Amino acid sequence: MSEAFEAGEEMSIDEIERGFRAAALRDGNLLFTEFLSEMKVKISSCSECGSVMKNQGSRSKNIVSLLGEGTISRDYYTCVGCGSHVIPKDKLLDIENTSFTPGVRRVTAKLAACDSFENSSNTLEELCGVYISSKDTERIAHAAGAAIEAEKAVQIEEVFSVNEVPQSTKPPIQILYIEYDGTGVPVMKREVSGRKGKQEDGTAKTREAKLGCIFTQTEVNEKNEPIRDRNSTTYFGAIETSDTFSKRLYMEAVNRGVNSAEKVVVIGDGAKWIWNLANENFPKAVQIIDIYHAKENLCAFIKAAFSDTDKQAKIKSEWFSLLDEGKIEELTSEMNRFIASDPAKQDDLEREVNYFKENSDRMQYADFKKQGLFVGSGVIEAGCKNVIGKRLKQSGMHWSVRGANAIIALRCAILSRDFDLLSIKTRAA
Repeated sequence: MSEAFEAGEEMSIDEIERGFRAAALRDGNLLFTEFLSEMKVKISSCSECGSVMKNQGSRSKNIVSLLGEGTISRDYYTCVGCGSHVIPKDKLLDIENTSFTPGVRRVTAKLAACDSFENSSNTLEELCGVYISSKDTERIAHAAGAAIEAEKAVQIEEVFSVNEVPQSTKPPIQILYIEYDGTGVPVMKREVSGRKGKQEDGTAKTREAKLGCIFTQTEVNEKNEPIRDRNSTTYFGAIETSDTFSKRLYMEAVNRGVNSAEKVVVIGDGAKWIWNLANENFPKAVQIIDIYHAKENLCAFIKAAFSDTDKQAKIKSEWFSLLDEGKIEELTSEMNRFIASDPAKQDDLEREVNYFKENSDRMQYADFKKQGLFVGSGVIEAGCKNVIGKRLKQSGMHWSVRGANAIIALRCAILSRDFDLLSIKTRAA
């Protein structure tokens, strides 16, 4: 090939590189399948009845690995007692009931967590020279996500089965932040049957995915502004009820060291379910209403109460200062002065005032900032877009709840840097 290139044959470096790569994969695949075929895995007794297992000779099987398609041989055993049969090598190689090797399934699941199943299939073929149909890509991704969820369920059961949570042997965390929120996921019609929604006819097109994140803080900058610890953010979530999410939330917090943290901070918007879960799971935590949500609510009140734009700007400046200083009693007193000015808007305006009154303790922003704490829920807001929206809200997508939860589990594991640590059995269905 080098002589042909020197002779000026019309062959680009890219084509030569691809040729060498194809040859390397071809030769590697031959060695890999030969190695697997020569592996000896024996079994002496039946796991069902304890009788002797008899070797019935070898059976061939087509497999797809990261090196390409190939064929391997495996010994086939039957039980002389109960007649059951088994191929122990398949179990050892983790290819029972599938032709895809663990490596292929892992890479496929990662790709499918980031892009459509069709695009993931095309990317895998381009990068690895391995073709897996988009349908098999979907099956593998769903199986991987389901495996992660099954492992999470075991962790939840373990956390709630012990009477006393063991204290972490790691150095105590200075500040542990917990944030969570909900975001809509477009689903198939059958998944919203009978559910009320925001459409004009009262129906729903989405199901709410609850997403949480946990991160830590050790330092502040020269302005006493908090600095999120690098690579400390982990994500978790699913389309599920608040009760089920509550258990997931507590399990994840325990695994991150909530019980040994010097300070725990929960940041969220004004949704009551967020604070109900906080009170239930983290009763000693500092609770903070996201300051940007608070300001949005204050702006809504100002626009509803004042029609003059100059007046709106003046009031906004004055009231934002009160909010930033945590002077909520003074702020609500000012707001109350304008409630009766327009009877038609009275109920809406009173609702906004009550929002600030009920969350007064969660809006002590001057004190929170003095402590060097975050007062915004930007991490979970970005998470809803990156973890959920970026993959599950692409144009034309409509998910089953099972499928959506599988992808959410995958994306949370990958973005939390946990995917390669989980004992995932990503079998194709």
